[in-house]
Amino acid sequence: MNQIGSKVAKGAVWMIGLKFVERGIGFVSTLILARLLLPADFGLVAMAMAVFAFVEVAGSFGFDLALIRNQKADRAQYDSAWTLQVGYAVLAGAALAALAVPTASFFSDPRLQGVMLVLAAVALAQGFENIGIVDFRKDFQYGRDFQLMLLKKLISFAVTMALAYQFRSYWALLGGIVASRVMGVVLSYTMHPYRPRFDVSQIRSLMGFSQWIVLTRVIAYFGNRGPDFVLGRLLDAGSLGLFRVAREVATLPTSELLFPIMRAVFPGYAAVAHDRKALARSFLQVQGAIVMLTLPAGAAILMLADPIVRLLLGPNWLAAIPLIQIFGLYGAVSVFQATNVSVFHVLGVPRHGAMLKAVEVLLVLPLMMWVLTQGYGLQGAAWCVFAAQGIIVPASMMLLARHLGIGWADRLRVTWRPLLGTAALLLSLYGVMRATGPAHNAFEATWQLGLALPAAAMSFVACVWLLWLLAGKPAGAEEQVIDLIRRRLGRSSAVPADVPAPTLTTKP
Repeated sequence: MNQIGSKVAKGAVWMIGLKFVERGIGFVSTLILARLLLPADFGLVAMAMAVFAFVEVAGSFGFDLALIRNQKADRAQYDSAWTLQVGYAVLAGAALAALAVPTASFFSDPRLQGVMLVLAAVALAQGFENIGIVDFRKDFQYGRDFQLMLLKKLISFAVTMALAYQFRSYWALLGGIVASRVMGVVLSYTMHPYRPRFDVSQIRSLMGFSQWIVLTRVIAYFGNRGPDFVLGRLLDAGSLGLFRVAREVATLPTSELLFPIMRAVFPGYAAVAHDRKALARSFLQVQGAIVMLTLPAGAAILMLADPIVRLLLGPNWLAAIPLIQIFGLYGAVSVFQATNVSVFHVLGVPRHGAMLKAVEVLLVLPLMMWVLTQGYGLQGAAWCVFAAQGIIVPASMMLLARHLGIGWADRLRVTWRPLLGTAALLLSLYGVMRATGPAHNAFEATWQLGLALPAAAMSFVACVWLLWLLAGKPAGAEEQVIDLIRRRLGRSSAVPADVPAPTLTTKP
C-alpha cells in the first residue's frame, strides 16, 4: 500500500513538472501568437475544433482506463483496444471530410472547408497510435510518459511559431495541431516496443466498461464545446476567440494542474479500489494537495486579470479581462469536485459522472442561448458557465459521500488551511493593486505583476505554514512538500528508517 502511494506521489511530481514545463512553453507561445494573430484567427480554429472534438470524443472509449483498471489485461485485450481505435479513426476521418461543407455553411465561413479536410487526415493518422504506451502509466513509468508528452509539445511549439511568423494566419494554429498529433503517433512506436495486431476477440469485454466512459465524455464535450456552437452562430469568430482564450487563461491553474495529477493518481486509485477506506483516505489526501496547488493560483489570476492581459495578450484582448475574472471564479469552485469522477470510474459507477455532466449541459446551453438573445453578451455567457458549476459541485460531493462515506467535515479537515491561505493571498493582492493603481501598458503591467506575485506567494506560504504549525503538523500536503524538498537536497536520511515517507495515499 505504502509502495503504491510512493509511486503515485512520484508520478504526480513528474506530471506536474511536465505541466509546468508545458505552461512555460505555452507562456512564450501565447505571448508571441497574441501579437502575430488576431482573436478571429483563434475563433476560426475554435469553430473547426468544436466539430473535430465531437467526432474525437465520440470515439474516446477510455480503453486506456480499462487496461489500467484491469491489472490482468493480456495481449488480446490490448490488441482488441487498438483494433477498435483504428476502426473508429477511419470512420472519424470520413465523417470529418463529409462535414467540411456543412461546417462552413453553419458558421458562414468558407475557409472552414480546407481546415476540416486537414483535421480529417489528422483524425485518421492518430488512430494508429501505439496502444502499448498505456503501460507507461499502468507500470508507473511516469518519466517515459513525461518524455512523450513533452516531445509532442516542443514539436507543436516549433511548427506553430514558424508558421505564425511566416504566414500570420490561422494556419499556424492548425499546423501546430497537425504536428503534435502526427508526431505523437510516430513517437509512440519509437518509445515503446509493443507492436499491436488486429484482434477482435475482446471487443465485447472492453465495450462493457467503455460505454459509460464514452457517454460521459460526449456529454462533457457538449459542456465544453457546446458554447462554441452557440457563440459562433449567434455572434462571430472574434467573440468566440475572446471567450475561448479567456476561459483557457483563467482555468490554467485548474486544468493544467488537475490533468497531470489525476493522470498520475488514477492508477493508484485503481490499485486500492477494493478497499473503500483506503480509497477514501487516498482521495482526501489528493483533494487537499489539489486545493493547496490550484486554489491560490486561480485566485491570483482572478485578481491579476488586467495586468496579465496587458502583458501577455496585448491591446487586442482587453475585452477578455472581465471574462477571465468570471472564469477565475469558475475555476476556483470546480477544484472541489474535479477529482470525483476518477473515483466513480474506479468504483465501477461511471454513470454518476455522465449524469452530472448531462445536468451541467442542460443548464448551460439553454441558459446561454437565452442570455445572448437578450443582449447580455459574452459576460452573460460566462456567468452561465459559472452558475451551472455552482449547482454541480455540491451534487457531486453528495454522490461521492454515498460511496466513500466522506462528509463535509472530512473535506474541510484537509482544505481549511489552503482556504485561509488563499484568503490571505487575496488580501495581499488587493493591497498591492490599490497601492500601484491601474496599469495602462505592458511596462506598468510588468511592474505590477513583479510586486504582486511575490507578495501573493509569500502571504499564502506564510499563512499556511503558520496554520500547519499551530495545528500540530498534521499529515497532508505540507508534509509531502517537506519530504520532496528533503529528497531534492539529499537529506532524506534525516527521516528515521522506521517512519514511512508521506505519500498521496496513507498507510492503513
